[in-house]
Amino acid sequence: MNNRLLILLCCMIFLLSGCWDETDIEERGFVIGTAIDLAEDEDVKDNPMLKMTNQFVVPAGIGLPTGAGSEQEAFTNLSATGESFFEIIRTMSTTVGRAPYFEHLKLIVVSADVARQPDLFGGIMDLFLRDPEMRREIRVIISEEEAQSILEIKPETENLPIMYITNVMENTSKSAGLIEPVRMGEIHEYLLESQNYVIPKVSSSDDKVFFNGGAVFNGDSNRVVGLINGEEAAGLNFVKGKSIGGYIKIEVDNKLMVYELKKLKSNIEINTEDPDNITIDITIDTEGNIAEMFGQRSLLDKDYLSEIEQKINEKIERIANNTIQKAQEDIKLDFFGFSEILKRKHYDTWNEIKENWDQGDNIFANSTIKVKADAIVRTTGATDRVKDQGSE
Repeated sequence: MNNRLLILLCCMIFLLSGCWDETDIEERGFVIGTAIDLAEDEDVKDNPMLKMTNQFVVPAGIGLPTGAGSEQEAFTNLSATGESFFEIIRTMSTTVGRAPYFEHLKLIVVSADVARQPDLFGGIMDLFLRDPEMRREIRVIISEEEAQSILEIKPETENLPIMYITNVMENTSKSAGLIEPVRMGEIHEYLLESQNYVIPKVSSSDDKVFFNGGAVFNGDSNRVVGLINGEEAAGLNFVKGKSIGGYIKIEVDNKLMVYELKKLKSNIEINTEDPDNITIDITIDTEGNIAEMFGQRSLLDKDYLSEIEQKINEKIERIANNTIQKAQEDIKLDFFGFSEILKRKHYDTWNEIKENWDQGDNIFANSTIKVKADAIVRTTGATDRVKDQGSE
């Protein structure tokens, strides 16, 4: 009996062969950020030459305090060029001591020049989505400048530029003009549905990054067709009811006042009785408090409070209408998601007009869109008024 058990155990040993693709951790080059640019090589006619820059973690520099003056950096950026990223990654593997390992990738920065090329952005995302090492939580942003330069900043507060950038990006609740971070998994859904979308736009200066507005993508061509600034991004957030923070500056009696947003929701109703003249009514409801004011009138005065709320409504409506105007007259693309509402609530009408919604006859550009805001000041802070400078 014991002999049989021994033979069985010996046979099982051959089944426990371990991982066939096992790689020692010391042999891996951990990539936490990737930048994608067009290469300067003009020789390739059929496909554009691409440049990939990867930010590798250098473990020896991680524990050093920021700004310690050590020559040992916590990261290194390496670049390679080629027609395909599979080729670039393989080339990079033969020129560095450790093969690139992307399982800890946190951020992909794509230059606007790359994103403007038809279908190129979709092809890039396809590569990352197919790779089993990649996670759907990876953030994607668009750079107005060379994407590589974003990875080369040296922030004062972090050893790793990518960690600094992702921390800044998460502060969308601090400003209504910031686009929410977009994950690769979300982009995958947009690509599958040929849906228009907006990705956060970044720039850099003096070793700092600034998120302001976004890049608008056409879902059919998978390329950037326009850019929106911070205020236009705020208008987009108001229309979609997405911004959960930020503030609005207004003037009442020629005095500055700051309204801090605490709650925001929008309701969109689409009238399709006349398919050639779609009417869209948008109601934007906000709640917030007065965070800052310069003046001596009491906020307990109901008439004064109503005047403040009316000023806030006018500001929100103006910002939202400006974004809508840019979408209809300049970009000529529905990036608000109206098409998804039509598809969900007016399916028969959508089937009739979908080929001409924001292409062909461009019904979207000729639609009547009305915005109405309803702001409520819930709290006025610890005090209801302050004195003007120089008053008794």
